Amino acid sequence: MCVRFSILGLLTGLSFSMACSAQTVATKELQLRPLETFRPVMLDTARRTAFDPAVHGFRFANTFQNDFISELDVRTNGLCGGMVYTTLDFFHAGRAIPRQGHRPAVQTRLHDYIYDRQVHSIERNVDKWMEVGFNPLGARDSEFFNWGLQGFGGGRLQELRAEIDSGRPVPLGLQQYDGNGPKNHQVLAIGYDLGRYKGDLGDYKEDLRIFVYDPNHVGQTLTLVPDTKRQAFHYLERTDRVWRTYFVDRNYSARTPPALSERSSSSDGIIEALLIEFHTGGDDLRGGNDNVNVTIFLRGSAPQTMANVNRGRRWIGNYTQTVRIPLRRRVRIEDIESVRIDTTFGGGIGGDNWNLDQMRIIAEDGAAQHQLFDRTGTPLMRFTGERKTYLARLR
Repeated sequence: MCVRFSILGLLTGLSFSMACSAQTVATKELQLRPLETFRPVMLDTARRTAFDPAVHGFRFANTFQNDFISELDVRTNGLCGGMVYTTLDFFHAGRAIPRQGHRPAVQTRLHDYIYDRQVHSIERNVDKWMEVGFNPLGARDSEFFNWGLQGFGGGRLQELRAEIDSGRPVPLGLQQYDGNGPKNHQVLAIGYDLGRYKGDLGDYKEDLRIFVYDPNHVGQTLTLVPDTKRQAFHYLERTDRVWRTYFVDRNYSARTPPALSERSSSSDGIIEALLIEFHTGGDDLRGGNDNVNVTIFLRGSAPQTMANVNRGRRWIGNYTQTVRIPLRRRVRIEDIESVRIDTTFGGGIGGDNWNLDQMRIIAEDGAAQHQLFDRTGTPLMRFTGERKTYLARLR
């Protein structure tokens, strides 16, 4: 049974679930229609910033699940606002976005920075979320829809144009359309095109295009357009992605993003790091004193161990965490012999149990990746106080 916490969901744009496995928009990713199918009106009213989702956006999608209340298995879905704020931070700092294609694990520098920026994106706009959330029995549907079309008198479109015309990408908060579609969401506006529309709530409203980076869709520029029949806004490329209205987040202020170690950009066949994906099944990893160690066995050199790869944090059930382990020295792929997983669980009634349902091991040689191991089970391994070791043989 799912229990929804609507008040918190209203403020955060996230879905809260108790004792159930929630899914984000990104995990139900469908095929987009090719962008060339659409021919938006492109007159001299079009304006674009320098932000390009294919260059400045993350290489992984917003498929986060967050451990909100561990004792009750209450979790939140997504860190859209944090990803938007973080990409803007890198953009304004003139630094390249991290090139990793995997979602960062909890307690890593990138994950914690994105989470922190998510909190900021909410805190700074609580009043706006409250405003667009107050709509008893749909009485304000037309009002909210028109807010997004008003190009004068402090309307949302006027605010949007002011930012874009100054060359600044600006975050948008998207208010959910109804209880069945996408929940509240945050995206980054990177341009617009009025077409023949004058911003006066008159003719040609359908010409309006707002170009956005959506962290649920990697590397793509999506187009938010008005739907006068439904009095809502949807993606031109995905008409099932519908929101009642939007607000312009002018409260964003840039921060200096963290310095992160990156893999080299060239592929030379020499391995510099391993990525290990742990998919937890129905029994979670507790964390605290119950943690996971990884040992890598290399031909011709001493084993390399990384202790407490979960960094004392809980790994929630039915979810994947990806850990990157840089090697002490670069090696040939054939010299990686095996990887051993050890837990620090105590036995007895108070000891932890952990279901590992899938494990993948990927070797990085600069720009290229090579899968070395992929095993699945139900579970693949159940770790207990008595069973603490799993060995993945690669050779």
